[in-house]
Amino acid sequence: MLRHFNRLLITAVLVLTSASASWAQFMQLNGKRVLSDQKRGLWLCSIAEDNFGHDYEAVVTFDSTLVALNINGQEVSDSDNVVLPDINANTKLPITATLSDSTTIVGNLQFTFLPIIEYGGTFNKTTFVTVPFNIMRPDDTDIFALAAIRYRGSLTYYNAPEKRSYRVKFVDENGEKLDMKLFNGLRTDNSWVLDGGGADLIRIRNYVSAGLWNDMATKPYYAADEPKALTATRGQLVETFRDGEYVGLYNMCEPIDRKQMRLKKYDSETLAIHGQLWKADNRSQYTLMNTCAKNLPSGNNTAYNYFETKYPDMDEVKPTNYRVLHELLKLCAKADDETFAAQISNRLDIPAVIDHYIFLEVLLAFDNEGKNIYWGCYDRTTSEKLTLAVWDMDVSFGQDWNNANLHSNRVQPWTDLMQGFINHHRFLYRLFNLDVDNFNQKVNDRYHELRENELTNESLIERFTSVVDMLKRSGTAQREEWRHAPDKFSKQNINFDQELQYIVNWIPRRMEYLDNYVFVEHRIKRGDINDDGIIDIADVNGIINMILETTEATPIGDFNYDSKIDVEDVNTMINYILGIDY
Repeated sequence: MLRHFNRLLITAVLVLTSASASWAQFMQLNGKRVLSDQKRGLWLCSIAEDNFGHDYEAVVTFDSTLVALNINGQEVSDSDNVVLPDINANTKLPITATLSDSTTIVGNLQFTFLPIIEYGGTFNKTTFVTVPFNIMRPDDTDIFALAAIRYRGSLTYYNAPEKRSYRVKFVDENGEKLDMKLFNGLRTDNSWVLDGGGADLIRIRNYVSAGLWNDMATKPYYAADEPKALTATRGQLVETFRDGEYVGLYNMCEPIDRKQMRLKKYDSETLAIHGQLWKADNRSQYTLMNTCAKNLPSGNNTAYNYFETKYPDMDEVKPTNYRVLHELLKLCAKADDETFAAQISNRLDIPAVIDHYIFLEVLLAFDNEGKNIYWGCYDRTTSEKLTLAVWDMDVSFGQDWNNANLHSNRVQPWTDLMQGFINHHRFLYRLFNLDVDNFNQKVNDRYHELRENELTNESLIERFTSVVDMLKRSGTAQREEWRHAPDKFSKQNINFDQELQYIVNWIPRRMEYLDNYVFVEHRIKRGDINDDGIIDIADVNGIINMILETTEATPIGDFNYDSKIDVEDVNTMINYILGIDY
């Protein structure tokens, strides 16, 4: 009965949506749908990149509602062959369309070589809503599908309503999940994320950061058994239309889940849990591993103090079991030093932890402190070791999450993530403080190894410049700037060139700081001007000398992290020495 109801509901959705004027197709060019935003006068078609840079010859076909068409001053009839001149990122060919109801639509025909996503509906954060979901692919056939969609995210959900992100699950006409191969190089699956990058002034920080992690990270501890395991997403940048309106640039990407990490499946016959996955959904003393529950948490709860159960799915397997996670927290928060040092490598994937710490230092990703991280166990019946996967890195490479000032002082290149990050994360603090198995030297050695390859200044900069160049060549960057002027989140215009220049200037200064002050044999503590291991009146005098320019100023003198060295640093240090809260 339920399946029959789902079929009727989905059929009704298709009928209602196809009847909407905003979803009208109007015309095709060489069989490629041309999408229209009538409100803004934009007509957009996705074609292969090799069609850019010269004239484009196309057969124009009408749908049943289109009766007359003029493109670039040329009257066009159904099935006519036309030559459209000089197709490039800035092409805007005047277009006038007359519909069967005598409506006239005017605008400009533009082209992209990114895929275009088309969807529409009324969505919420808790319930999946099934709607048509179409994908126009430049180098392949178009996809016309059904997808169950809901909103996802927090910051952008409330503060960037025009760039909200979505969870997308493809289904068949019966409402059953349907695996889809959308883009070359990405997995075949029913589950996807449509990420708007709404809190990011350049929209691609998360996309670039995930690519960096995939290239630099050591494979998880079980890689010999699962060589295809990934601990970050991969995605395809797309342009989007919702309810007949152009929305702009999105990243259609894979989610972090059991399949992405290749964790062992739940055994439905024996009811045995093998692979497990949790997401640190928000910062807490639990997700920082500073504390743990007194007793093993109940398996009937979907979350353990902001560790959200992701696999096995609680809708399918209940109760779950938190013992593997609980034992790690107990070891980090409660065990004596000897026990911690002896057992931590059996509980944590140490090479992954090292890479993750380096990664977050490079990105200055303070929004990933105790949150936006996945912890996965490959097969708890053979090993209870947890590895990690990265997620949601919009707040990185010199950007804050506070839209009042996205380039605030706390995201300057010399900001000391380590000081708070290690002290707050109990497992990191203890690994460094106890120097478990020569941990400190391993971190430094790994950093300098990566600095020769994935973490060179040139390589990091090229990751951004190459993507922005592609977005400009496709015209996508120009349309994103045009569509979001001003941007609802930042309250300013999006400017790819300006933000790219900021990042290009930020990266070498960040890496210089890490080279000289963080990943060194002997690390100088912020405020310890004379490097004697303590902060006292001698260091106050040292800051005064920097202010008076009798000695060279360095980031170590910026004791209050405001990106300046002045009398406020002196006052803050004096309060620190006197034990007054600062």
